[in-house]
Amino acid sequence: MSAELFFFAEATTFPCKCGKVHHIPTQKTLLGKEVLPRIPQVLSELNLGQKLLLLFDHNTYEAAGRETENILKQANFEVIPVLLEKPPELKYLEPDEKARERIGSFLFHEPNFILAVGSGVINDLAKFVAHRVKMPYAVVATAPSMDGYSSPGAPMLVGGYKITYDATPPCAIFMDLEVLSQAPLPLIQSGFSDLVGKVTANADWVMRNILQGEYFCEYTWELVKGALEILKERAEEIGERKGEAIYALAVALLNSGFSMTMVGDSRPASGAEHSVAHYLEMMALHRKIDPSLHGLRVGGATVIIKKMYDRFLQELKEIDWKKGKNHSLENQEEELKLHFGPLFPFIEKDAQEKLKWDREEIKIANSSFLSQQIQNKLSVISDPTSLLRRAQAPQTLKELGFSETMVKEALLFSRFVRKRVTILDLLGKAGLLEEYINYALQAET
Repeated sequence: MSAELFFFAEATTFPCKCGKVHHIPTQKTLLGKEVLPRIPQVLSELNLGQKLLLLFDHNTYEAAGRETENILKQANFEVIPVLLEKPPELKYLEPDEKARERIGSFLFHEPNFILAVGSGVINDLAKFVAHRVKMPYAVVATAPSMDGYSSPGAPMLVGGYKITYDATPPCAIFMDLEVLSQAPLPLIQSGFSDLVGKVTANADWVMRNILQGEYFCEYTWELVKGALEILKERAEEIGERKGEAIYALAVALLNSGFSMTMVGDSRPASGAEHSVAHYLEMMALHRKIDPSLHGLRVGGATVIIKKMYDRFLQELKEIDWKKGKNHSLENQEEELKLHFGPLFPFIEKDAQEKLKWDREEIKIANSSFLSQQIQNKLSVISDPTSLLRRAQAPQTLKELGFSETMVKEALLFSRFVRKRVTILDLLGKAGLLEEYINYALQAET
């Protein structure tokens, strides 16, 4: 592993050509060799105090928690360990009410800050709780599995429904390359697969910018695009856990998270592919089956969404937007109530807005310009299936245990669980969604 592989960033604020002033609040971000021994010094420099809750599960404690705890105690920090245990029927911990309550039960110790040792769920839990109690938090990453380390959002399960809450990003991020490289391969593949989904996410975002006048930042897109270009060259090495490739993956994930922080929204990193992934997770948990890793679901969904986009761009000029579904708003709402059951109250407001939007007239003034801008994003990863295969990552949702029926269901209904408009909504408006779903799934086999 090259000695030059070290990434260091500090909090920054700068004006952007998009018209916004971007701000990254994370004060210290360290990625490289021998990062763990630096933790006490950085925490001291940040003046966080000496008393902390240390969050971990059994796996992350072995990966980096034990060493982190020992390092902190040797530096005279008062460490209050908090073990988070997964439900016995699942492979991984979930950010549910039980996990949040367990963390909350340790707050009577009056810690100065929270230090999370883990990846997606543990980081999200720490971020959520810390934000709610107005306490700083930092994170020791144990896997390059997702881009949430540096993002402002904290997805939580509430009543079995996944809600992303606004939260303050960590004041410090510690990513030790030795720890990241030893992470289970599915977690590494999850991070890689999640990044593959950025092309369809940004296609959705620029589509909304053109059709709805929604804000778009070219700088954040270029930030993510640059990282993706590097990863394309190292896909095989990702699957082989090579140090330089893991470093590139971690930098890409950090940049993706920073892009969300800069615009104050998940739009640069999340589109239809994430809606499908979140839907599948919710329904899997509701049906008491293992949902698989988030990033792997995103990768499988991206393959499908990309195929739908490819056909959409070919047919865009010929689409008759007046031929959409013709049944009443009330009938559709009843259909959604029946489908979502006890989860419907969580989606009711967004669903009603989507149904009303389905009835609004749409005019695409310049279909060539729309196609050009969307294709500009999609062309970065023209064949997500091949790229995922090169990294030895799953290429289909079927490989993750989801039946074709469940996948069809996700593609039909996931658009109602998020407010933002995606390609799924555009196809729904045109009355083409079911046809495109069948096409994409047939092309997959």
